[in-house]
Amino acid sequence: MEDEHLMSADQQRLVLAVVDALNRNTDVHTAVRAALGPPPASADVATVLRILALAPVAFQRGERPAAVLARILTAIEIHSEGGELVPHRPVAEVEDRY
Repeated sequence: MEDEHLMSADQQRLVLAVVDALNRNTDVHTAVRAALGPPPASADVATVLRILALAPVAFQRGERPAAVLARILTAIEIHSEGGELVPHRPVAEVEDRY
């Protein structure tokens, strides 16, 4: 795996499995448990889901998992250099008054 100084190989595999499950529109927790051994904690899966919602990552269904992982690694690198990660609001939560 690339950039193990930013994320461990296990963390990267988890990200790839979560993105794959989202792209297949299946239950994320069930799919990730089936794909990885030993299965990750539910809290770890939830953390990945929160990371995918960050503005610098802004995951959208259909994206290649490797491209999403690359954005996460870039965001981590920017943050480690003092940059700020801003939470992304899902489209459903944005109020459009116009």
